[in-house]
Amino acid sequence: MARKRIGELLLEQRAISVAQLEAGLAAHRKSGQRLGATLIAQGAITEATLADALSQALGLPRVDLAATTPEWAAVHMLRARFCEQHDLFPIALESVGGRKQLVVAMSDPLNVTAVEEIEFTTGLKVSPRVAPLSTVRGAILRYYHKVPVASPTASRPAPVRPAAKPAKAAPPVTRPAAPAPEEDDEEVIIGEELPPGEATQRTSLAELIRAREAQSKQKRGQGGAAKPKATVENAAGVLDDLDYLFGQAREDPDRVEELERKFWALMRIMARKGLLTNEEFTRELDDEDKARGES
Repeated sequence: MARKRIGELLLEQRAISVAQLEAGLAAHRKSGQRLGATLIAQGAITEATLADALSQALGLPRVDLAATTPEWAAVHMLRARFCEQHDLFPIALESVGGRKQLVVAMSDPLNVTAVEEIEFTTGLKVSPRVAPLSTVRGAILRYYHKVPVASPTASRPAPVRPAAKPAKAAPPVTRPAAPAPEEDDEEVIIGEELPPGEATQRTSLAELIRAREAQSKQKRGQGGAAKPKATVENAAGVLDDLDYLFGQAREDPDRVEELERKFWALMRIMARKGLLTNEEFTRELDDEDKARGES
């Protein structure tokens, strides 16, 4: 997926001016609200304009959630709280090349953080669709919270009817209170989200993780020469552990690359959740590098 920002795409589509983008960015930094939602609130663009610009620039289909019936198997893959946090909604499971994918309607398909967490926690690749923000939130209310959402035609005023003659008041009927609905959806995202102020303090750890990931890929690309037997045996042991952790099939020819991708995604998620410190991450990797060097 392209890693451009919404502001850049809107400028390329000439949907906003530079002045509108600067005003939106200033408000976005103060409120912490997503830039697209901020520009809509400021009146710089409409939801339809934002959805059309993203769809055209990224080459992603646009979906009409008001006219779409989601698959419950897909809805149950994600938790309502996570969908509300990232303004997205799962709508279907599809098979591409023999592999299942989770189709997700997103008001911000450039939200790479949300895509990574979905792919890691569900084990499925995300197939994004573009949807206006209000329709995403309406789908969340309707299917997760069972709140009826008015359709576009429901806003018409009801016809005025003559008042009926008052009837005799019936005695009040006492009914037992309905039991409160149980929370039956399971937690998908591990840990609690950090407040925005604290999350910014973990930028250095996120950058360190990405640097280590790049180094690992570079070493793997240069590893054409034969390795000592002990190193191969040690690597096999690590891969066996990762196989057990992620449930990866050993006969998969690309399992090494796939397991590494999941490992680095796990590191980034743990850093964002505050479950990993800079010192812990550095110490563990340095100890592992020393052990490999001694072998």
